[in-house]
Amino acid sequence: MVALARVVHSVATRGSSGLFNDFYDYWAAGVLLNRGQDPYDIAALHAVQRAAGLQIETGAGYSYPLFFAHLLRPLALIAAPEAAFIFMALSLITLACAIALLLGSIPRLSWPVALVGGAAAGLFPPVIGSLYFGQANLLVLLLLTVAYGCIAPGPMLGFASAIKLYPISGFLAAITERPPRWRRLAIGLAVLGVLLLLQIGAGGASIAGRAGYFLGPDTYWTNESINGWLSRLGIASTWTKPPLPGLPVEPLMLVAVAILAALTVVVLLLAAKRPWEGALALSLWLGVVAAPKNSLWNFTPLLLCIAFIWTAVRGRWWIVAVGVAGWLLLELQAQLDSARETVYQASPALAWLSSTGLYGALIIGGLTAYVLLRPGLTDRGALTG
Repeated sequence: MVALARVVHSVATRGSSGLFNDFYDYWAAGVLLNRGQDPYDIAALHAVQRAAGLQIETGAGYSYPLFFAHLLRPLALIAAPEAAFIFMALSLITLACAIALLLGSIPRLSWPVALVGGAAAGLFPPVIGSLYFGQANLLVLLLLTVAYGCIAPGPMLGFASAIKLYPISGFLAAITERPPRWRRLAIGLAVLGVLLLLQIGAGGASIAGRAGYFLGPDTYWTNESINGWLSRLGIASTWTKPPLPGLPVEPLMLVAVAILAALTVVVLLLAAKRPWEGALALSLWLGVVAAPKNSLWNFTPLLLCIAFIWTAVRGRWWIVAVGVAGWLLLELQAQLDSARETVYQASPALAWLSSTGLYGALIIGGLTAYVLLRPGLTDRGALTG
C-alpha cells in the first residue's frame, strides 16, 4: 500500500512521463515473439510501440534473455495500458510476498518492527522506481528472497538469473561455502542453462552481436553501476559534464570490478561461520554494483542485505545509523535524478552527485561484509548455511 501510494504521488506531482516505460519494451518484445519475429530488432520494437500509440524512450530496446519475453507473451495479447496495470498488480503481489518472507526471517520479530519494516521497504527508492517504470526487479526479488530463506536456492537463483543476468553472482555464496555446495551450484546452473537455451533461434544472434554495447561505457542517467559512475566522470552525457575528461573508463571499470569481486570472495572465505542469508546477500550485492548496465531500480536485492544487517543490530545503533546513511543516499539519488535537468549541468564537479546511489550501495555492502565477519553479531550463526 505504501509503495503504491508513493507511485501515485510521483505521478500526481511529477507527471506520467516514463510511467511503465520499461514494461512497454517487455510488452513489445512479447508481441514480436507472438508474431514469430526477433524481439531484439529495435526497429521492429519501435514499430510495435508506435502502432500501439506509445510515446516512450526505447533506448537499447529489449535487452534481457528470451525467457522473460516468453513469460510476457500472454500479456502481449492484450492492449499495452491494460497489460501494464496487470503487470503492476503482479509486481505488488510479489513485492508483498518478498517483504513478508524477509521480515519472517528476522528472529523474534515484533509487530512494531514488522509494520515499520514493511512500510520502509515499500518506500525503498529502487522499489518505487521498479513499479513506476514497470521493471522486472520485483519478480526477481521474490525469487531471490525464496533463495535467501534457503528454499531451493539453486533453482531460484537459476530462474532469477534467466530474467536478469546479474543474480548469477549469488552462486558465489555456494562456491565459497566450506565445503562448497556443489549440488546447489550444479542444479542452479542447470536451470539457468536450460532457460538460456531459448536464445537459440529467435534473437539469439542479435543479442550476441551486442555484447560490446553491454560492456562498453554508458553515461545514461539511470546507470548506477561502477560502469555508470566512471563513464559520467570521464565522458560527457546528456545531463552531466565530465570532471575527469579522457578517463580510461573500460580498463578502470574492469579493475574496479575485479577488486570488488576479490574483496567479496575474501570476505566470504574468511567468514567461516557465516549464515547462508548473509553470504547470499553479499554475493548478490556484488552483482548489483558490478553489472555494467544496472540502474538504480536494479538495486532492489539490497533489501536482502538490509534484512540481514537488521539481525545484527541488537542494541548497536551505530549499525542502524550507518545503514540509514546508505539508504538515504539512494533516496537522494532518486531526488537528484528527478531534477537532473537543472541539478547536474551547472558544473562538472556535480557529476559526482550522479552516483550517490552507488555510494549508498557501497556503504550497505560494506556493512553486510562487517556483519558477516563478526559471526557473534547475528542470531543465526551457521545453522542455516
